[in-house]
Amino acid sequence: MHDKEFTKGMRGEFRGDFTRDTFDPYRRFSRVLMQQGRVQLDADWNEQVSILLYQLRAMGAHLMGPHGYPCTVDGTKGPDFSISADGADFSIAPGSYYVDGILCENSEAVRYREQPDLPMDDGDSLEAGEHLVYLDVWERHISFVEDDYIREKALTGPDTASRAKIVWQVKTAPIDDRDADADFKRNHESFLNKLSPGARPGSGELRARARRAPQTPEPCLISPEASYRGPENQLYRVEIHRGGDVTSANAAPTFKWSRENGAVIFPVTEISGEKISLEHLGRDARFTLSPNDWVEVLDDHVTLKGNAGGLFRVKEVDTENLQVTLSGVPDVTVGAAADNHPYLRRWDHKSGGEYGIDVEEGDTDQSWLLLEDGVEIQFPPPQPDADGNVTAHLYQTGDYWLIPARTATGDVEWPGPVAAPDALPPQGVKHHYAPLWRITVETSGNVVVTAAGDQRRKLKKLWD
Repeated sequence: MHDKEFTKGMRGEFRGDFTRDTFDPYRRFSRVLMQQGRVQLDADWNEQVSILLYQLRAMGAHLMGPHGYPCTVDGTKGPDFSISADGADFSIAPGSYYVDGILCENSEAVRYREQPDLPMDDGDSLEAGEHLVYLDVWERHISFVEDDYIREKALTGPDTASRAKIVWQVKTAPIDDRDADADFKRNHESFLNKLSPGARPGSGELRARARRAPQTPEPCLISPEASYRGPENQLYRVEIHRGGDVTSANAAPTFKWSRENGAVIFPVTEISGEKISLEHLGRDARFTLSPNDWVEVLDDHVTLKGNAGGLFRVKEVDTENLQVTLSGVPDVTVGAAADNHPYLRRWDHKSGGEYGIDVEEGDTDQSWLLLEDGVEIQFPPPQPDADGNVTAHLYQTGDYWLIPARTATGDVEWPGPVAAPDALPPQGVKHHYAPLWRITVETSGNVVVTAAGDQRRKLKKLWD
């Protein structure tokens, strides 16, 4: 596995209140060394953890391959993530499975439709025919809103550090005639190609820069619109809201952005039509809600399904009753259960509509889009391949890019020359996949599982 490909897999959907993300495997740093009398930054701590995780997972992937499960001492197969029929459903056995060096653990047998980290909708049913059962693995950011266990009660309210959680989800994909004889266990590329485009990483790219002063015959005159002019250091987040490609006539991709890495969130206590009751309205004026702000209504169900929440404008803010009135009524399923942890996430764009801002590709000076305070972004169009063919960029919901902006330099931190910033793929969310089993669903709805359908890889002992 090429290091660059593995590097892409180290990005989760982290939306915490972070300074920046400094981990870069190409710098070959082996550790972070604290020095006495120095300022302590969250980025240093997080980079140390990322260095260790990178090395451990890279070693696991290089030794074990793209996926596999540990065998017993005598080399026999264990039950790890094996599949067994259960009427019109199937069960997933407990055990351990490695995907790209990431350890997935299942503590007890669980039915396909009752997975704790994959909520099912009414329409999620298995149709008659052959199906490939596979693992989808990714890292989810967990704050106190999603799991109050991590909040220290002695602090009487404030949160501290957040967490990253390995999420594994067992999913299915129909097998057609072309895949009838495919051996996904031994041909990982064939397996990845089997997944639908919606399950693959987004191919869109983004550039970022601080606005440059226009050329002027007077070298001592600087445009007031030049460079980053924000009053605070910020970590901008540009995130795809609605996926697709720009050639789509009715559902072109859209994006949203936040100057706080999407970390400004408000736990919801009750949803009553357009009125939303909140646990709090932020700790200060910088982290609060105001009329005309855009907010996204989310809960665990939406996030674990990989979907975006509905976007609404804030119409009114009732500070006395900790309520806001939105421009519309959220989906009735969001926050229907308190244990789904509903919340509002504030986004800082002011333009766009209920689906965000349209993604418009271009590579000219006129195609740069101003976010605010001199920070500009550009979505470059796809380039022709060796045969001159052009494949449209596919933007996936949740794809994101981080842009640190610093007042000391009046600039943003982005690789490449100032005059020609690099076009970068999304920093996440990276999903990892592994085949598990081939099953058959009869016309009666019953699931049939045979030993011949096993697509798992058994990890041999290193001394064999």
